[in-house]
Amino acid sequence: MKSNIMFLLVVILSLAMSLTVIGKTNITFMVWGNIFEIQAYQRMVDKFNQSQKDVFVNLQSTSWGAYFQTLQNRIAANNAPDVFVMDGAYFDNFAKEGVFYNLTNLMKDIDLSKYYFEPTACEYNGIFYGAPKDITIGGILYYNKNLFDKAGLTYPNWDWTWQDWLDAAKKLTNIDANKWGMYIPTYGEGGLYQIIWGAGGHILNSDRTQFTLTTPDTLKGLQFMYDVRYKYYVNPSESYMQGLSDPFMTGNFGTVLGLSSSIVGYKSLPFKWGIAPIPKGPAGRYMSINQLSYVVSAQSKNIKADWQFIEFLIGPEGQKIMAENGQAIPALKSVVPVYFDNFPQATGLLDILNKSNEDPSILRDIPFTLSWYEWENMLESTLEYAWTNTMNPEKAASMAQQSCQKILDRALKQ
Repeated sequence: MKSNIMFLLVVILSLAMSLTVIGKTNITFMVWGNIFEIQAYQRMVDKFNQSQKDVFVNLQSTSWGAYFQTLQNRIAANNAPDVFVMDGAYFDNFAKEGVFYNLTNLMKDIDLSKYYFEPTACEYNGIFYGAPKDITIGGILYYNKNLFDKAGLTYPNWDWTWQDWLDAAKKLTNIDANKWGMYIPTYGEGGLYQIIWGAGGHILNSDRTQFTLTTPDTLKGLQFMYDVRYKYYVNPSESYMQGLSDPFMTGNFGTVLGLSSSIVGYKSLPFKWGIAPIPKGPAGRYMSINQLSYVVSAQSKNIKADWQFIEFLIGPEGQKIMAENGQAIPALKSVVPVYFDNFPQATGLLDILNKSNEDPSILRDIPFTLSWYEWENMLESTLEYAWTNTMNPEKAASMAQQSCQKILDRALKQ
């Protein structure tokens, strides 16, 4: 009897769900994320569905690790989701393969001056394929206020140079007590790019066809990253870092360069902390800005409904839901302060964003190209020889340049 009742309830619920979409244009929306991110997406989808008479969105989700393989399988099977989230790292490759619907005419009514907008994640060859979703700032300086207070040091600020940073790091470092003054991540977005930029160097030339890893200014940045490890001993070696997924969370690091996406994991840290801009290098101060975008499948048969949904997602209501959830910084500038209501210790990042509105040059886009993931992995693994003190930065950079150039040349010729 109980099983019959349960079966009846399932049938009733299924009928109720199907009734909500009868007569409506049904579209699919695919995302990746953890449980909290999916909850935010579901809130946006529910809010949109409740407001619509003619369109119904079905949310589909997977993990980050499975997302792009699943997406490629569905595209190959002619079963691509109508709307989905896209990462700049894959954007050029997908755009070149004709995966996206051309949004250029639809984007004409969007005032992009109201958004943090990165063309590398939304445009390909001058054509709009993506609408701005959120942003990630890389190379921001997290600092442990408890350690600074104990050492009697003033907190990092906009006047800090690399020398100020190094001087403070020396006072914060006590190797015997397992305390370190700084950590500069060796992957691109987290710290490598920003240090190279601050030294006056670049990863690629202006049209992103040639690597420039062996130029004097680029080598100057790499040498600084080497010296803080093996000359000044204020940044632990990469051998020491093995197994430390997030050094800042240990409470043993005075300063750590990192991504704004780490903020959500720092909310309940047992020590006081803050955010400052990366200190100025010989050529200035630069942080990175990365962006996710909303795209429409070229296979979709419901473009009008797809765009209606995207307009909601990038509009004030959809962006506010994202901000309130605290999982990502919305791209719509007017809504950004809502995000920081969740993280009072992170207001230093809001200050960075506000200053970037006055001086956009302090935020540089990630040097995405075709096959970016492949050459980025090669870059990191080859420069690892320097970070483990197996070879000097100049030799490691030379090896990386040759290997990465082969990957990029192959991608550009295809």
